[in-house]
This record gives sequence, structure tokens and C-alpha cells, in this order.
Amino acid sequence: MPRLDHIAVESPDPDRSAAFYERFLGARIVRQKGHPVMAYLQGSGAVAIHDQGGPGTHIGFRVSDAEREALRRALDEAGIESEERDHESAVGLFFRDPDGRQLEAITYRGVA
Repeated sequence: MPRLDHIAVESPDPDRSAAFYERFLGARIVRQKGHPVMAYLQGSGAVAIHDQGGPGTHIGFRVSDAEREALRRALDEAGIESEERDHESAVGLFFRDPDGRQLEAITYRGVA
């Protein structure tokens, strides 16, 4: 069953944004080279803070490999464009809802 994983935003200063989430919302900040700064909110998912020019603002839903594949087939059958991207630690299927919001169905490698 898909569940909310992250909201992705872009920032001219991801570290400054992360400090804000940490200070005012109690987020746990994780930095990993080559990845966005992650601000994990206890029990609520995360805010992925990308540099400007990244993947764009989107909502990520965590899914299994089988769920991502079933979703891809359903989108194809409905004529909805999608694009799969390899993030190294995960695979994301990007598509848009009827109002144009970008969504991502993400499956993490090595995570059950």
C-alpha cells in the first residue's frame, strides 16, 4: 500500500532550509553526498531539500517494486506519461496528477 514518503522542494541554500526545519519542527537532518538534504519529521515522512535545478517540487509515495510496476502499467493503459529514474539508492517513477502536480512512486533498494 503506498504511503507518503517525502515532499521534495528546491532551495538556493539547502543547508539554511534544513536548519529551519531542524530548529522549528524538530526534524532530524541527514546529509549524504550526491543526494538532497533530508529533513525527517518524526512519524511523518521527510522534506527532501534539493539544490535549485533538481527534480522539481513533487510528492513522493513509498511503494514496493510490484506496486511501482503495477502503477506503471496502469498509467500506460490510461495514456498518462511517466518516467522512471534511478537514484542509486532507490528507483522513482515520476508522473503527474490531473492538476499537473508531479508525483513520484519510489522504491528503496535493500529496504523491505
